[in-house]
Amino acid sequence: MQTVEVSSIEHYLTLIKERKAQRMSAGHIEDFLFRGQVMDSPLLPKICRLRAKGEILAVERKLLVEFKRTNPLLIEQLRAMDDWDYLTIGQHFGLPTRLLDWTNNALTALWFATSPIDAHIPPDNDFALVWLLMADSSDFDLDMEQTHPFDVQETKMIRPRIIKQRINSQSGVFSVMSTADLEQKRFLNESDTYNQKLVKIKISKERFPEIRNDLNTLGVNAFTIFPELEGLCTHLQWRYFD
Repeated sequence: MQTVEVSSIEHYLTLIKERKAQRMSAGHIEDFLFRGQVMDSPLLPKICRLRAKGEILAVERKLLVEFKRTNPLLIEQLRAMDDWDYLTIGQHFGLPTRLLDWTNNALTALWFATSPIDAHIPPDNDFALVWLLMADSSDFDLDMEQTHPFDVQETKMIRPRIIKQRINSQSGVFSVMSTADLEQKRFLNESDTYNQKLVKIKISKERFPEIRNDLNTLGVNAFTIFPELEGLCTHLQWRYFD
């Protein structure tokens, strides 16, 4: 795994373009995937970042059962067809799942990295990250129609059904953790399958204001990423307040 620091959008996009050219010359044509993080933390889904009250696989199943049972009227309007859809909806609203958010859009990931909206970020956090995953077609080799999310044997990348506009706006993709990796809480960036396909791109927080302004000029802001009232209000607050 490589680690590179960038200081501007131009530097960021040049790095991606160079890596893309290298991969294509080697015969790899799969899209790059990106994940923006406001902190330098490993690639681990939310369910593994929390302390489960019980055996983690049993808790995972209870979570899904209760999510589907407790208020189905809130979910039915989204027309979930299977448990992949239910987990996608749950992930969207903060349910701890074995899914981890990625995007095909490099600028969307950069916005998530440089536009912190979490008040719990430590003040001494000097760098944000964009993880670049140079995926192969084999990384998407999972038959979702024949495989239940809890029976995944190898950690894979999946393209969820677009059941919420926000997924489409963010060019959403997920990694889905295998059951063995989930039990062991194995970081994706330490996986033999993915380690050498990852680039850790660091951005100093001193560069955030300039990068956010440039992203807005390019049409990437809170309202384009969250095309709802919440996103509009977040964008207006950024635009009119320090």
